[in-house]
Amino acid sequence: MTSRASGSTSRDEARRALLADLAAGRIVSDLAFDRLYPERIRKLSNRYWTPVHVARHAAALFAKHGARRVLDIGAGMGKFCVVAAITTALELSGIEQREGLVTAGREMLATYAIPRVTLIHGTLDEINFDAYDGFYLFNPFEEGTFAPSQWVDRTIPLSEQRASEDAVRVEAALARARRGTCVVTFHGFGGAIPPGFVYMPEETRGIPFLRLWVKG
Repeated sequence: MTSRASGSTSRDEARRALLADLAAGRIVSDLAFDRLYPERIRKLSNRYWTPVHVARHAAALFAKHGARRVLDIGAGMGKFCVVAAITTALELSGIEQREGLVTAGREMLATYAIPRVTLIHGTLDEINFDAYDGFYLFNPFEEGTFAPSQWVDRTIPLSEQRASEDAVRVEAALARARRGTCVVTFHGFGGAIPPGFVYMPEETRGIPFLRLWVKG
């Protein structure tokens, strides 16, 4: 029992040190960061979760352009939100349909006392878009275009039609957004950024597929 307890303590200390490294601006690998989550979730990281260096840069863009409350649409277990909260003063919310991912994310937030992050189990219909001045999208609806064998699981209904409808909902919300609203996408979101947003490619140069728009 002593050996097991010692091993558990050692792992916990290593993970807290990793978060401290992240806060200090030091390089943290995705392999190391993903160990904060259960193994079944780690296996999804390469395809579905934002890489640490991309999340760090995206968070810095929101902060630089004056965003204070940022919504991650399709947040999974909250990897982007955690990195952003640790590296900036942003207030983060993540909306995710899969209850299991939200539960795992909330457990991680509680275990390591991650500040200013709220994970919401629900759909876009439950979001007040007016409450946010920043939106992060890592192609959150693309899974609906995949064959079922490629889905994370089959706990929620997915389809190409739903993916298209959700993208249209986001487009409509962004069209109503107030001046100064920031949108950061990674690999797009399946829709089009509405007129009125200024594309700022110089801000994301060097990070493929990362894009920034600010509403003028």
